[in-house]
Amino acid sequence: MNLTKRLFLFWKIGKSVFKKQNYYENVISKYSVYLSYYFGMSKTFSISNINYMKKFYKCFPNYYKELEELSFEHYKLLVDISGLEERYFYFRVALFCRSTVSELSEIINEDTYFYI
Repeated sequence: MNLTKRLFLFWKIGKSVFKKQNYYENVISKYSVYLSYYFGMSKTFSISNINYMKKFYKCFPNYYKELEELSFEHYKLLVDISGLEERYFYFRVALFCRSTVSELSEIINEDTYFYI
């Protein structure tokens, strides 16, 4: 599966989990078991990754082409940033600088946002 389709799949899973969380118990663990069985990638669809997929959808509720320029590993860093403006700043920095995940992590850890 190419990276673009994979990212969109993760976003769709996050959307589905987010929308069903109020209707079913243990939605995340159920998705984890089902998707691990269906796709055969238990590490990819671990409970912690499903949680990140849900956060990914919550932080980026509209899917657009520009999102495809970063990997899911980038988004795992970005969704842990609580402030909307700060998260968007680091998202833009990552896009502009074409940052690797480790570079983006370093930029975030240096609190670059607060110096601007």
